[in-house]
Amino acid sequence: MTNHWVDIKNADSFSIMGATRRGASLRLQWVTEAKAHNKARLIVVDPRFTRSASVADVYVPIRTARISPSSAA
Repeated sequence: MTNHWVDIKNADSFSIMGATRRGASLRLQWVTEAKAHNKARLIVVDPRFTRSASVADVYVPIRTARISPSSAA
């Protein structure tokens, strides 16, 4: 679900996980504005270092196609 830009602008933390470049870049302007005015924190979880990851407070570079212990039966 994509939130309205007013919600994004007034938030105090964000997490972006595996977003497409086009979709993330449209919302990134509101995230960076919230980071500047609200001191919001940004956490990006993505295997690729994206534009969102470059402005993130925390970048988590997950590995793709990894089996977690809980799903291995």
